[in-house]
Amino acid sequence: MNTLFKITLATLLLSVLTPANDFWVGVFDKNTGYTDQSYTTSKSLSRLKIKIDNEWAKGYDLIDVSYGHDVWMALYAKGTGYTQQAYMHRRDLKKFNQAVEAYRAKGFTLINIEYGAGEWLGIFAKGGKWKDVTFVYSRYLEEFEKSIIKHWREGYMLVDIEAAEGYWTGIFAKNTGFTDQAYDLVDEWEDVSPQVKKRWKNGYRIVNLEYTAGEWFLLFAQYPKPREEIFANNEDIEDFRKTIRKYWQQGYYLVDIADGRD
Repeated sequence: MNTLFKITLATLLLSVLTPANDFWVGVFDKNTGYTDQSYTTSKSLSRLKIKIDNEWAKGYDLIDVSYGHDVWMALYAKGTGYTQQAYMHRRDLKKFNQAVEAYRAKGFTLINIEYGAGEWLGIFAKGGKWKDVTFVYSRYLEEFEKSIIKHWREGYMLVDIEAAEGYWTGIFAKNTGFTDQAYDLVDEWEDVSPQVKKRWKNGYRIVNLEYTAGEWFLLFAQYPKPREEIFANNEDIEDFRKTIRKYWQQGYYLVDIADGRD
């Protein structure tokens, strides 16, 4: 057994034993291209804005936001290649979509979407590698899955998903660096670990783990060179902070955060 699977197997076993409550999930990768990283937590969108502005002032780029436990967790990194960023939030998804188009007209690309506390939040950037970025939303999972297949056939890859308020939403892009892609839907958290392990063995790595209306949507991709990857979960935010520090010290970067439950 190689070193990667020694580490990941231990993580998988730990994940399965986690109590059936709300918990934080983090996906950690090496060889991301990032040079430094930080994160913040905020109890409100007004505080989130202050935290984001502070991290931008330090030279960090906003790469992911997740809402859970009544907390907004924002993830940042250096070395992304972004030249300018913005973010916005709207309560109504159709108005959110209109705002996405308005930012697109200004040259911004939508890179991440999150729903929390009644708000749809989008992160935008200029200078990224993705091309022809498209935002889609569907009322039903079956429609969304058809949209995934359609976009794959057109050369797109799915880079982020979010399901809330009866909608399935996704961001598709070209020039992602992915060579192939797959996804799985599983009902229970205990089923996530074995499914991820199967995908790892076939050369896939996690793009996005998302808890969606009672089930887990697991999004994967293959890279030209497989990354060393692990994922872990903690119920308590302070324990999650310790987990983040632990893997940072081992040379990993946090690439995806989520909140879910068993």
